[in-house]
Amino acid sequence: MKIAVGDQVRVHFHPPYPTRSFCEGTVSRVDVTTCEGRFFVVDVMHEVILDREHPIRRGFQDFVRYECPTDFPGRIEVLSTAEQSMASEPLPTAPEAQKVIGQEADDPLSAELDVRSGPEIEQIPEAGIRSEETPVDVEPEPANKQGGLLATLFRRKK
Repeated sequence: MKIAVGDQVRVHFHPPYPTRSFCEGTVSRVDVTTCEGRFFVVDVMHEVILDREHPIRRGFQDFVRYECPTDFPGRIEVLSTAEQSMASEPLPTAPEAQKVIGQEADDPLSAELDVRSGPEIEQIPEAGIRSEETPVDVEPEPANKQGGLLATLFRRKK
């Protein structure tokens, strides 16, 4: 089985007999090697544990072993490959693309806005910045007496 970056996969945690437990997501890395073996990384979007939906925080990644000691047939399902998802998105045809380009050329204001929307640099007036140091009244703190935390906590009040 070939797994590539961008593939949609479902990884079952155990054989799906009485209950199902799996996670679904997009493969983000395919060859992670550790002392435990080879893994691929899945950006998890959906997880079910013991037939119950499990909430997943956004951006959660799961490291999945290619081969594990408790492997079973169908543990990793490829739902759609990256090539299939690219092919399923329709590309604009030439007349549609020319229409969009023609509309942009007819609107000079939008072209002018695009030119002006470059990076803006904020000017800070130098009059607001003071280089003088203002004196601050600071009282000297007395040196700590010997005794530490316990003496401070259990000190007798006079």
